[in-house]
Amino acid sequence: MRFSNTVHLAAQKKLAHISLSPIFTTPEMMTRIVLLGTLVFAILLYILLCVSYFVLEHSYVLPRILIGTTVLIYLSVTANFILNKHIKIGAWMLTILYVLLAIFILQTWGINAPVGILILGFVILLASVMMGSRYIIGVTLGVIFILLSLHLLTVLNINHPDRSTLDNNSTPWDVISYSAIFSIFALIAWLSGRQTERALQRALNAEHELQKEKDLLAVRLEEKTKSLRESQIMEMKQLYRFAELGQLTTVILHELANYLSILTLDIDDIKERHQSSAAIEHAKESIYYIDEIIEKVREQIKESDNVYKFNVSKVLKETIVQLKKKLPNADIEHRIRSADRYAQSKIFGDPLRFAQAIVILATNADQATISKGRSRIIIESYVSGSSVFISVKDFGPGISSSVKNKLFEPHKSAKGEGLGIGLYIIRQIIETHFKGEITLTDNEHTCFTIRLPIST
Repeated sequence: MRFSNTVHLAAQKKLAHISLSPIFTTPEMMTRIVLLGTLVFAILLYILLCVSYFVLEHSYVLPRILIGTTVLIYLSVTANFILNKHIKIGAWMLTILYVLLAIFILQTWGINAPVGILILGFVILLASVMMGSRYIIGVTLGVIFILLSLHLLTVLNINHPDRSTLDNNSTPWDVISYSAIFSIFALIAWLSGRQTERALQRALNAEHELQKEKDLLAVRLEEKTKSLRESQIMEMKQLYRFAELGQLTTVILHELANYLSILTLDIDDIKERHQSSAAIEHAKESIYYIDEIIEKVREQIKESDNVYKFNVSKVLKETIVQLKKKLPNADIEHRIRSADRYAQSKIFGDPLRFAQAIVILATNADQATISKGRSRIIIESYVSGSSVFISVKDFGPGISSSVKNKLFEPHKSAKGEGLGIGLYIIRQIIETHFKGEITLTDNEHTCFTIRLPIST
């Protein structure tokens, strides 16, 4: 269906291009053709009359020269209307010109004069091609009315046509007259057929282009489908790897919880046999903290979302306390701007996931500077507008440009030994769960900034 819609859209564009090509619609085209043929015939006839009068000194053709001059002026006015896009007016003026010519011939030599009858038939044809088929009946009735009127005028002895020419033998002038009329018909038919052939050729070329476009779209669609299928396969492989990782994590957590229980019993036994010491108390505190983390991770694996409004300042402060225990060789500094607003800011979501994102960023920052001995990490918190911002900055060597563009993708790590899922998890937490965003600023040092919308 999508391919069909694409091809249909391409076809519409092609047809639109064809419709905008510089060809005339049928009535306009035929009107221009008739005007051109009439002008050519009128000019040739006018030249012959001028030669007859001025060269051969036939004085009787002077009235005809005057009529020819009037016809040329009339055709000039008609051409002006057509050039100014008044096609309908120009078509009517051409039709009226031929009607007047036919009336003149039939009134002069009678309604049996073949030239006049031929011109009236031509008038009906002109009405069809220049103004449309709906005018054929009206113009035909008009032609019949003209014939009846001329016949009635002859019967009433009002008109006295000269029928003597019909009884005479044909002359070269008769042949010339008929030839001229047929030449006009032939010229108009040739011009019309030529334009029709050109329009048909354009249509055939357009059809050929459309077929080529369709074939090209089919190839592109096949390539796009193949690329999409490969992308989906890659995503499925990544999801399968995450599923395997989740199953492995569940098993590890279960085993770790069992060993922690045994370790707790052993420490209690040591405490009963020996005197209490600070080391034992510290070990018990660490075991309690690890046990608490395992329980929270179990809750996450069970998909029990602990979602509610919580105070960012409080959760971040508790997370930093735990980070200092987890990263004893790290110098973690917490800076706060706009303290009053920050202390009151609350966001909507799971505080464990928020803490998880901060821990991953801080751990990555520590690992980025571990080669320098004691690492330095600055966590800055502030409120701006309707959002709270938390940035984690380290003073390591930075991130290479080759890794930076794919940093948030799964299995893409800036550390050679990393799994490449930490930043991907953070991005999913921040964008999907909290509807916020995470950005990287890597000028002189690496700094990740998290923006979270404040809950009203």
